Amino acid sequence: MNTKNLKYLIPNSFTAFSLILGLSALHLISLGNFFLAAWLIGFAMVCDFLDGKLARILNAQSKFGAQFDTLSDFVTFGVTPGFLAYSCLLNEVHFIGAAVSVFYVFCGGYRLVRFSLKNKITSKKEPFIGLPIPAAAGMIASFIVFNSYSQDTKIIVDLLLISTFLVSILMISKIEYLPLEKGNKLTKESKFFIVLAIISIILAVKYSYFIFIIWMLIYILYGVFRQIFLSYKKGISKNTH
Repeated sequence: MNTKNLKYLIPNSFTAFSLILGLSALHLISLGNFFLAAWLIGFAMVCDFLDGKLARILNAQSKFGAQFDTLSDFVTFGVTPGFLAYSCLLNEVHFIGAAVSVFYVFCGGYRLVRFSLKNKITSKKEPFIGLPIPAAAGMIASFIVFNSYSQDTKIIVDLLLISTFLVSILMISKIEYLPLEKGNKLTKESKFFIVLAIISIILAVKYSYFIFIIWMLIYILYGVFRQIFLSYKKGISKNTH
């Protein structure tokens, strides 16, 4: 294998590892090990970030890599979290839980197809339209982790039901979520989230169940409030002209 082909193999290997983690999580869910399955989704989120980052660094972006990443994301961050949410908690609300879980998977698939149709192979990062599916999956996984330490499952079920429905809507929405990088430069948002990530890693040693869910909430709500602020600012700008 020559060096040219090797550079494409590196990011695709991380994509493959993300898919393996998703499939492993599915197996763990079938065995009832929801806690570990949730953490595997969390680790897959890291792999998903690295495959894109390495592809840009190595200039190894390709149509195959993009399609492979879409397939991997649908399984790992679409099907697996939906199945996890229902199997662990949402089955307690029967039909509504099943409907919301399936709705999540469909919205995740729609989000990925919409992204792949608009996505162009370029080193420049554009804003994400709609909540990225790894973040939506992370929200579900963080609730499962939190539930392992919670004493009130009923409240967690209700919160997970509402959160799963809301992140599904956010995925198919037109709300912009900025990438943490633009080319080789860090955005102001990226610096904030990097500092937050470092603090989270330190605190997660003792409070992993708490930090995971807070981190995901901050990222998701950041996009929502940012969109509200920009819309408000745009409305004021129109009224002053």
